[in-house]
Amino acid sequence: MEVSFGELLAVLFALMIVQVIGTHLQVKAYRNAIHRLHARGNLGIGSCRRLLGPGSIVIIACDRNGMITGGEILQGMTVFSKFRVMQGIEGKHIHALKESYSHLPKKRRSYYKGHLQALEALELRFNHKEKEVKPTVFVAEESAGRTA
Repeated sequence: MEVSFGELLAVLFALMIVQVIGTHLQVKAYRNAIHRLHARGNLGIGSCRRLLGPGSIVIIACDRNGMITGGEILQGMTVFSKFRVMQGIEGKHIHALKESYSHLPKKRRSYYKGHLQALEALELRFNHKEKEVKPTVFVAEESAGRTA
């Protein structure tokens, strides 16, 4: 069975089209998850990309007191992965959940990298609100060798 160059290009083109459609659907699912969880409170978002193995995107919502009101995770290696509800985190405090992850062995903790990033984002949001720091504008200094 001989495959012509044109047939090979047609197959590659079809695979690219499937990839584009899958990516579009995944972005749409991400937006829907953001809207669903934002209705439940403040959001923290984290991600974990792996060279080999499934990556993940974690979205955690919590109320003003830091109690988790919901969470969803997209985990997989293909664009066909979907967001799933995270079980067992609702009703826990963000600090308590982060503490439970920190007691895990290092290898296992790397599995929860996206979870930890989402919790840290929520902590930063609460710490920022507690301090009531006014926004600061940072201006990058020009290097000595550059001229304006």
